[in-house]
Amino acid sequence: AGDILYYDPEQDDMHEWLERWNKAGDSMFDPEWLEWYGKNVHELILMLDSWGMEFEKDAQGRFKRKPGRGHREAVVFPGYKMQKKLRGILEKLGVVIVDRVMITELLTSDGHVAGATGFNVRTGQFYVFEAKNTVLSTGACSFKGQYHGQDMVSGEGNDMALRVGAEFTNMEFANTYNATAKDFDICGMSQCLGGRFTNALGETFMHKYDPVQGEGAMLHILVRAMTQEVRAGRGPISFDLRGMSEEDKDLSRRMLPMFFEACASKGVDPFSEPVEWIPGFMGSTSCGAGLTLKSFSCDTTIPGLFAAGDMANQGLVMGAIAGPGGINLGWALVTGWKAGEGAAEACEGQAQLPVDEAQLAALKEKTFAKFGHKGHMSVGDAIYRIQSLTIPAKYNIIRSEASLREALAGLDEVERDIEANVAVRDMHELMLYHELHGMLATARLTFTSALQRKESRGSHYREDYTETDGEHWNVWLKSSFKDGKIVVEAEPIPLEKFERYGLDVLPR
Repeated sequence: AGDILYYDPEQDDMHEWLERWNKAGDSMFDPEWLEWYGKNVHELILMLDSWGMEFEKDAQGRFKRKPGRGHREAVVFPGYKMQKKLRGILEKLGVVIVDRVMITELLTSDGHVAGATGFNVRTGQFYVFEAKNTVLSTGACSFKGQYHGQDMVSGEGNDMALRVGAEFTNMEFANTYNATAKDFDICGMSQCLGGRFTNALGETFMHKYDPVQGEGAMLHILVRAMTQEVRAGRGPISFDLRGMSEEDKDLSRRMLPMFFEACASKGVDPFSEPVEWIPGFMGSTSCGAGLTLKSFSCDTTIPGLFAAGDMANQGLVMGAIAGPGGINLGWALVTGWKAGEGAAEACEGQAQLPVDEAQLAALKEKTFAKFGHKGHMSVGDAIYRIQSLTIPAKYNIIRSEASLREALAGLDEVERDIEANVAVRDMHELMLYHELHGMLATARLTFTSALQRKESRGSHYREDYTETDGEHWNVWLKSSFKDGKIVVEAEPIPLEKFERYGLDVLPR
C-alpha cells in the first residue's frame, strides 16, 4: 500500500518516538534499534526519492505524512510501482536475477552458511548457489491466508533457518491479522483516514476497546475487538468509509488503483455503503518476531547468515504489537539495505568455504524425493488442514493452553498424513509441497513460544492468563531447534538500555 514510517529529524523528537513505541509495544522493543531505524529511514527516503519514487509532497516540495496505526508520520507513494523500479535499477547495475527458482535448503560448511540450493518451479532444474555470505529475505508466513497478496507467503525461510540452527525471538507475536472485506481481497484502506467500524446494531465500538486510538487502534486490538463483538452476538462487523474526506478518497484511488479497478468491474463503490469486514490472517507478516539479529549489520546467530524484512526480528522496533502502520515496509527496506551492506563488507578477506559433494547430493535427493508421489491427499487439502489449525480465532486471537496444545497435536497429525498420503504430480505441486513445511515450521515456532509465555501482552492474548505480568515476563523468548525439537529459553529485556534512554519498563 506504499506507506513508510518516516522519522524526520527536523520535525520529530526521538525521545518522544521512543516513549510512544515503548508504550505501544509493552516494552518488548530495543530503544537502540528504533533509534537506528529512525536515522536510517530518513536517509533511505531521500535515496528512494532521488531514484524517482513518487512520494506525495506538499506545495513546498516537502514529504506529506499521513496518520497510521499509532502514529501520524508515514510518507506515502504508489507502492505497487516500487518492485519494477528497483528491479530496473538492479539490472542496470548488472545484478544477476534468477527467476522462478524456489530455494529449499541452506548450504553449510563447518557451521557456516555457504549458500543455498533450490529448483526451477517450471523446468525442475536443480540450482546450487555458493556464497561467502547469504541474506535470507524470503518474507513471512501467512499460511496463504485470505488477506491481499498472501498466496505465496509460506515461511520457507523460517523452515530453512530453523534446520541449520538459527535462533528466533518472540515468535509468540507471529500472529498478525489485518482487517479485510469478507467477499474480496483488499489492502491499505485506512480507518485512520475517517473510516469507522460498526457492529450489527449499527454501533461504533472501537473506543470501548481503545479509548485513545479508537478506530486507529493497533491491529491486534482491532481484531480482538471484532472477535469479542461477534462472540457477544453483535456480528457481523462492517467498515464504513463514508466519513473519509474527498482528499483522502482521491489519495486512496491513486495509491491503490488496482483495487478500485476491481471494485468498479463489479459495480462496487466502497465509499458509498458499509462493507462487511473480517479479520484477515497474515501470520508472521509485520509482527514483533523473527530471526534474532546480533548487530546493526543484520547478521543472525549462524555465521554467514544475514536476515532482512519479515525474516528479521521486527520486534526490535515494534515490540509486542502486530501490524502497526508503516513499519513493515520501512523495516523491510532498511534491513534489506543494511543486511546487504553488512553481508558484502563481511566478504572482504573471507574465503569461499568448500561445499561437501555428499551434502549436495543429499539435498538434491531430498528436494525431489516427493516428486511423483501418489496419494489420496491433494496439496490443496493439506494447505486447508494447516489453515484450520492456525487461522481460527482460538489459536491466534484469543488463545489458551488447551487451544495451543490442540493446534500442536493437530499439526503433528497433518504432517504424518502429508508424508504418507500427499500427491505430488508436477513441479508446481512440488513447490507447494515444500511450502507446506514452511507453514508447519512457522506454526510450531509460534505455538511453542505462545505456550511458554504465560501472560497476555501485545498481540499475544491468553484467556487463561489475561493480565500482563511484568514481574516474571519482561523477557524475550528465544527459540531454536535442538535434539529434534523446538526449545524456548527466556532472556531478560535489556534494562540498561531503557535506563540509558530514560524509559520506563512497562507495565509499571
